[in-house]
Amino acid sequence: MAKKEIKKKFDPNYVYGYIGYLSDYKAQQKNPRKIQEKILLKIINKNKNTEYGKKYSFKSIKSINDFQKKVPIITYEDISEEIEKIKNGQKNVLTKKKVVYFALTSGTSSSAKLIPVTKNRFNYSLKEYVLWGSFLLKNYPKVIKGDTLFFSGPYFNGYTKGGIPYGSITGYLSYNTPKFITKKLSCPLKYYNILDYDTKIHEIAIHSLQKDVTQIGMSTPIEAILFFDYIQKNKTKLINELKKINPKRAKQLLSLKNFKPIEIWPNLCLVQCFKYPFNYFYLDTLIQKIGKEISIRDAGINASEGRITLCLEKDNDYGTPLPHIFYEFQEYGKKNVKPITLDKLEKNKKYVLIITTSDGLYRYNMEDIIIVKDFKNKLPLLQFYDRDKYLNIAGELSSEVSLVAVMKKVLNEQKISVTHFTFAPYVQDFKEKPRYEILIEPKTKLTDTQAKKFLKKLEETLEEDINNYREMRHEFGRLDPPVLSIVKKGEYDKLYKQKISSSSQVKYIPISKDVNFRKNFVIEKTYFL
Repeated sequence: MAKKEIKKKFDPNYVYGYIGYLSDYKAQQKNPRKIQEKILLKIINKNKNTEYGKKYSFKSIKSINDFQKKVPIITYEDISEEIEKIKNGQKNVLTKKKVVYFALTSGTSSSAKLIPVTKNRFNYSLKEYVLWGSFLLKNYPKVIKGDTLFFSGPYFNGYTKGGIPYGSITGYLSYNTPKFITKKLSCPLKYYNILDYDTKIHEIAIHSLQKDVTQIGMSTPIEAILFFDYIQKNKTKLINELKKINPKRAKQLLSLKNFKPIEIWPNLCLVQCFKYPFNYFYLDTLIQKIGKEISIRDAGINASEGRITLCLEKDNDYGTPLPHIFYEFQEYGKKNVKPITLDKLEKNKKYVLIITTSDGLYRYNMEDIIIVKDFKNKLPLLQFYDRDKYLNIAGELSSEVSLVAVMKKVLNEQKISVTHFTFAPYVQDFKEKPRYEILIEPKTKLTDTQAKKFLKKLEETLEEDINNYREMRHEFGRLDPPVLSIVKKGEYDKLYKQKISSSSQVKYIPISKDVNFRKNFVIEKTYFL
């Protein structure tokens, strides 16, 4: 537990305005441009006298076109000076409203980012929840009868120099949510603020094993997989502890045959997580751990910077843009074109997402790539496609999506199962050409013959399926053949446990640009072509 917990700042009146929010949600489906301009001008007018608002003449902005002409597209680095001022306690920098919290996120660089959060975020969070809940209960009425097994990072990691707390935005929003919602969680929120993984997971297990869990909520399947492995491994210890505090429940659990989640919680009917491309790699494993095929619902697009979409339909894994963010989109692969608004999007096209929020992000490039999957009336429905991530150690620009697809293809062909994998640069001597290192943690031990055959096939598939990789390997001669490193069993779990304990979000690491990434693990053997 952190030395000092933050105090709740829940405003009981922040549900006020939900009717107007629902009205804008419906109106945006019929006239996206009109509602989007209304949202933008509301944000701009409220913050026109801030330091940032004066710098870019917010007072003179009367339309979307004015906004796009006067305000630049930015990344986190572009407002790092403003963020530092806020961290140090300065007010009225990006927002008129006081920054009460910072959402901690790892971002795309090695250093952590702190995203400013005002009370506006709480207001909209509850409205999002009520909107989402109304659709959820329509499709999954059994969910409300039980509790939610929920996974979150610590909502309090520390304070900035100016005394502003920071941590996981998911945990903090939950911590500030009304009791009628949080009482449906299978474990009290205070235990999510424990930084020691083993202690934290033990408390979640002890509390959740006593509840009737009907749904599981998390960012990535790995959180639930690690949890289920923990309760399996520690079954006897957990039941013995429960004998002292809840003997009736301990007796029930002791009678279970396999101690699988579906036996422990027979009314479990729904899993909610983000169905990002790399998450699919673990969903089959998650269902196997649960012990029964149950619904897995996409949670939409969510980030430390804000919730971008909500998935409101039962069978869709794409979501609805929300009526409190101003959205812009730059066609993917065309860096110098003017961004367009929601009303101009085309089906099946990919775009880089740019957002403006009431928490002080103006034309903020999320670097997320989304694809338009469908329309609800005139409103485009969006799906997360990828983050603008590449391995680019020799000009090859191999995208994360492409590398993951190659790995899946080769694993299937070679009939090899792995628990985790990562593509990273391999540079042991800077006088030599760089090469890819593929780190894998296999489920069963590979023979030398299997490993070398796998590596050869992987190299062939990289050359066949990723044009830029083939060019850099052969036509430009900038890359040497890849290497395969076998990671000791359990090493990735250790790394992810550290992230669960101390980070805002647990993110898989299908690619890493860090030449020292391999130092996170015990490497059993490395194979060369």
